[in-house]
Amino acid sequence: MALGLFVQLSGFLFNNDGSRQATQVYLLLFVPALVLLLVERLALPLWRQPCALALLALLSWVVLRGSLDGAEKWPGYWLKVALLILLYVFTISHLMSKGVIGIPLALAVLLACCFAWLTLIVQFVILDKPLAYEVLRSTGRLRELGWHGFADFSHPIPAGLYHGVFAVLLLSVLVERELKAWAWLPVLVGLAGLLVYVLLTFSRGAWFSTLAGSLTLLLLSPQRRARILLLIGALAILLMMVVFWSRVEHEWFLGTSQRVPIWLNWLDRLPEFWILGKGAGVDLIYRYPWGDVVNRAHSQYLQLWFEYGVIGFALFLLLLGSVLLKAWRLRADPAARVALAALVFALVAMVSDISSIFSRPSPYWVVLWLPVGLIVGLRVPIGQPASR
Repeated sequence: MALGLFVQLSGFLFNNDGSRQATQVYLLLFVPALVLLLVERLALPLWRQPCALALLALLSWVVLRGSLDGAEKWPGYWLKVALLILLYVFTISHLMSKGVIGIPLALAVLLACCFAWLTLIVQFVILDKPLAYEVLRSTGRLRELGWHGFADFSHPIPAGLYHGVFAVLLLSVLVERELKAWAWLPVLVGLAGLLVYVLLTFSRGAWFSTLAGSLTLLLLSPQRRARILLLIGALAILLMMVVFWSRVEHEWFLGTSQRVPIWLNWLDRLPEFWILGKGAGVDLIYRYPWGDVVNRAHSQYLQLWFEYGVIGFALFLLLLGSVLLKAWRLRADPAARVALAALVFALVAMVSDISSIFSRPSPYWVVLWLPVGLIVGLRVPIGQPASR
């Protein structure tokens, strides 16, 4: 299952065929996870904790709402999605209990670093694309490797969020691990590649998510080098703002990239769907005055309420609150701090980005369900009370 998790995390990079990746993930991850879950008699102790019960309640509502009128797909689809998410969380929790979760995560981070640098080299050296801000901002935002369809995320937002998650995970290596002297340089080079990639997607959701996750990690860590890295990061951001102030002003002028009218449209339509929602998977259609059409709320929180109503929204908040509380109470554990930082990344990302979390495996699973699985899999050390 460790190999299957690695394929799920990294297959978006080395697969240029979606059906091939799906086959790999099913055979290497979901099928073994289902067999193990049955062998362990559904692993009932895992699901008795509050955050796991909240997850079960949320997924049950997704399946139920998907069976009612208005759902975009047939009921069996939503049952399948719920089962896949449960198996994914179970896999991560099981690998944590066996102490081997670090292997697929480390390999996935390594591959993400390699592909980030490959993308930068292909785009700006081999293809010789200009690095001028005006060109990058309009037509040059990173979203793909640019060679035979590999590492193609189709849009800068998922590309930025995906690489941002791995930037936070790699930062945790610098902060929490005692590295050999020779290891610092490759880790820093890898982190630089990920951060530059995120920067050049010009996805402000990815920017702020990466910043929030990194700050959480640095502020919670008791390590002295966390304070040093925090100071270096703050100075670097300040220097970039001074040097590129005109670009900062332009980004500020762009604001929320026309999301506010979408959100106001959601608010105007709230009486139509506030209790039960419009239906699982239903698009929120909004047409701008100039004719452009969007079909999502551009906020996972609003989109989830639109589809699943206040019941689904409340259950989602219950899940987020319970995993957040568990990770916070266990923050003395380095693994809990890393998982909490990844969760904060997801919480910020869902404010203005992420189109769907109830779907077949996608890059958004790496953003949300990975940290949820990590936190569900955390164990309270025997004889050690949780921090308050």
